[in-house]
Amino acid sequence: MRYANPLQFAEDAASADLISEGRLQLGISRGSPEQVLDGWRYFGFEPEKGDTDADMARKQTQIALHVLEGNRFAEPNPNPMFPNPPGLLRIEPYSEGLRQRMWWGAGSNGTAQWAAKLGMNLMSSTLKDDESGEPFHVQQRKQIEVFREEWAKHDHGFEPECPCLAQSLRLRAI
Repeated sequence: MRYANPLQFAEDAASADLISEGRLQLGISRGSPEQVLDGWRYFGFEPEKGDTDADMARKQTQIALHVLEGNRFAEPNPNPMFPNPPGLLRIEPYSEGLRQRMWWGAGSNGTAQWAAKLGMNLMSSTLKDDESGEPFHVQQRKQIEVFREEWAKHDHGFEPECPCLAQSLRLRAI
């Protein structure tokens, strides 16, 4: 998300979801460590003073999530080409339900907690940071637990999905 305009991203995602008849499962993250020095510059972005590129990506994600919820934010043109509904406008097209099918690729326990707080599903993977020196599967389990504990503190109106846990359980059964 550090390279994405959050409003354009939201419109593109809503379009893809409508074309796929509501089947889009959209996984996002701040992006892996950059191969290019300050690569975000080439896309016209720059972190605010004191922010990292990861902070910038999370802020852009929050904007995208806000508009994907259908929140209205844009002042309409007083002389539009075609009539607008009264009040502020939202992104178009709008795809109801897409917001619940957003997945955050969390590399740490902190970002898993952040995703739960915002009501995004969790994607955990082998890109998980080594935060404790424990075996990977123990750290990943703890990341999922942190996510679930944080989720339980909020009423997002739906239950989260976490395929990483289902996959882990299947692998252990084999």
